[in-house]
Order: sequence, then structure tokens, then C-alpha cells
Amino acid sequence: ENRHARGEVARDFASPQNARWWNARELCYIRDSGFTMRFYPNYSDNGPIRYVGRVPIYVTTIIVALICLGMLATTMIESAHGQIGYFEFSTTLFYGHGWLWQMFTAMFVNGPDFFFLFGVFFYYWCASEIEQFFGRKTFLLLFGLNLLVGPVVLGLWSLVVGPAEYHGFYEMYVAMFIAYATLYPNLEYLGWVTLKYIAFACLAIACLGYFPENNWQGLAYMLAICGVNFGFVRYVKLGGSVEWGDWAKKLNPFRRRPKFRVVPTDGRPAPRADTGGSVASVDAILDKIARDGFASLTQDERDQLERAREILNKKRH
Repeated sequence: ENRHARGEVARDFASPQNARWWNARELCYIRDSGFTMRFYPNYSDNGPIRYVGRVPIYVTTIIVALICLGMLATTMIESAHGQIGYFEFSTTLFYGHGWLWQMFTAMFVNGPDFFFLFGVFFYYWCASEIEQFFGRKTFLLLFGLNLLVGPVVLGLWSLVVGPAEYHGFYEMYVAMFIAYATLYPNLEYLGWVTLKYIAFACLAIACLGYFPENNWQGLAYMLAICGVNFGFVRYVKLGGSVEWGDWAKKLNPFRRRPKFRVVPTDGRPAPRADTGGSVASVDAILDKIARDGFASLTQDERDQLERAREILNKKRH
């Protein structure tokens, strides 16, 4: 089921007519099928929590369900002339009265709108890819950081300018799209434009929407949460650790620093790694595709991917 969701192996990614449609996300079936477990491992952290029938349930699925329920609850509360302000984020109530739950409930306060479902599907598409790529634990850390951005940024804003408030998940799904575009910057659409340029243009247009109303606090929140998502994905994608133990060691001023010494060699060159379809060599090629696109591969690298595909097909048959 995971392979079917990511594309069938039957597509010949080595042929010139199909090569431009291939990207690192679609090529990860190689890693998922025995070469390596780096991108889409079969561990429970990257897979669904459970299945309801044939529907996989991820953390993203639960978040999206809560967003839909929040929209219905918002509509009912406002229709009954209730106080929806209890659930919106307000720096005055959050910091002044200790209404800490507002940090968690603000994103679920959304009114009904024709494009509401489009936003929900868009958020699910981006967030589920992030969750499957990095795993549930890392995704929850990113989601927690997104929840913290509003209180931190608007808290600082209230100290300098004045009270601030926000609600809804608009900035949240824009930021998740930025995270997705950071993960796959060279995905091509329409055959010529890459995702990173689409994301940049969309973010620029989204920022323009704050100018007519002089909503500078909203603009600050948008830029901050998008920056956090961009920086987080770049950091983890480049090999950064998100484990608290690793950060505790780095921040410990009394840690012992490693000592380095030069080890003499006998002058013989180091043995070359096997490039005939080994795990390390295929990993390096897929990393290059994710970073620079399929067109950046040399002929030798394409031949190596073709050999890997043949080995995989033999294993399947």
C-alpha cells in the first residue's frame, strides 16, 4: 500500500521521456524496498497510527479532523451569540490572565467558508508528506513549534506596540506549504517551474494581503511561522538532530571537547566505495535528486539507478 501511494515501480525512470517527471519522493520506493530505510522506513513512526477500513490515520489526519470540528463548533457558538473570544488567542488574556489553552485552540477557530475544504485538503497534503518523510516524532515537534510561534511573536509585539490577537489556521497551512517546498524544492510543475519558486511567489502574494489593512502584527506572525518551518526542515534535512539529549550536550559548557591528532598513512589511496548499486551510493544519488533535480544526474549515475531498478525488479519477481 505504501508503494502504491508513492507510485508504481513499473515506470521506467531511466527513459528520457519519463525522467523529467521523476523526483526524489517518487524514487524512494528503492529505499522502501530494501536498499535503505532513511526516507520512507517501514517503522511505525513513519507509517499510519492505524487504519480505519482502508483509510490510513496519521497525526495529520487527527489535526485535520479537529480543524473541521472546530469550524462547526465556531459556527454554533457564534450562532448562539456565545463568547468565541475565550478560544481565540489574545496577548492580554494569555499573559495577563493565564488562559494558556488559547495557544492550542486558536488555530481551530475558523468560520465557514467556500474555500475552507480546499485549505483543509491543502494542509493535509503538505503536512502528511512532512510526517511520512521525517516521522511522527519530528512532525509533532514541528507542529509544537508552530503553536509556539504565535504566543512568542505576538507577545514581543505586545511589549513594543500593544495588545495583539489571532485565530484560524491560515498562517499555519501557508507555513506547512513552505515546509513542503523546502523539503522538495526542485519538484517541477507544468514541466518548467519548480516548487521553490511557486512557494516564494505564493508567500509574497500572501504577505501583500496584510498591507491594505495595515495588519503588521499578522504580517510579522506570517513571516515568523514561515521562517520557523523553513529553518526547521532545512536543519533536519541537512542532518541536524532534533533529539533533546544532543542539544543538552551541545549547550553544556563543561563538556569535554574531543582531541584530534593526525594519523600518518602509508601513502596508499583509500579504497573506493562500491558504486554498483550499494546502499550508500544510491543514497547519495537520491540526495542529489532531492537537492538539484533529476536533470543534474550524470550518465553514470543514471546507469546506476537503472541497475538498482533491475535488482529491485528481480527481488520482486
